[in-house]
Amino acid sequence: MRFCDFFISYKIGLKGIKNSIPFTQLPLYRKIAIILIFVVALSEMLLLFFNQSTLSIILLILALLFLSIFIFIDSKKGNLEHMLQKHYVPYSVERINITLENLQKYGIDYFDVDTIDLLIAEAQIAQLHCDFFLQLKRPLQILGALIVPVVAYVAQKIGDAATQNTMIMMAINVIIISIIIFSLLYAIIPIIKNLFYRDYNKYNDLIYDLRQIKIFYAHKRTCFQCSSTSL
Repeated sequence: MRFCDFFISYKIGLKGIKNSIPFTQLPLYRKIAIILIFVVALSEMLLLFFNQSTLSIILLILALLFLSIFIFIDSKKGNLEHMLQKHYVPYSVERINITLENLQKYGIDYFDVDTIDLLIAEAQIAQLHCDFFLQLKRPLQILGALIVPVVAYVAQKIGDAATQNTMIMMAINVIIISIIIFSLLYAIIPIIKNLFYRDYNKYNDLIYDLRQIKIFYAHKRTCFQCSSTSL
């Protein structure tokens, strides 16, 4: 019996539960938000393609206004309670039950905090071993250090040849494009991580679940023993 067996068993258990909320089960305001995000992103790209900077700025301002309204609606007490009871709590219960069953399957008492700490430490070590892009971070940093001066030099040359109005419009376009790229990356990166960092993310899940057991379950025996001693 090894830790990798324990981890594989945990992953099998996770496959039995859904870790995302189906679009059809989302509240109406969240459905509208998702649709508008795609519409705004597509519209921004089209406006920039046809060099409609003014309309692009107006659309971006409206998008930020809509985002503020969405955050306000999403943070209302009724909506938070609905999401908590309808989705978050049931999912948490399933996750914890899977972890508890896995501990029991491998003969580990969930009151045994020391053993749970060993599992957490082993998961952290195994997680580092499956970080395939860790070796690429240093070369990418060096590449970035080489590219930045080149980009700065090209931008300076363009600035010397362009008029002030042209530079302002170029700066606005760069800002808008940067925001769009950042938004797309923010949405795509989790998908990429799920494709290439499957085990890495699963180790995060396991570590998190083991810590929740320490917080909400492991202390119960200690409390019970303290009560028995006082009696």
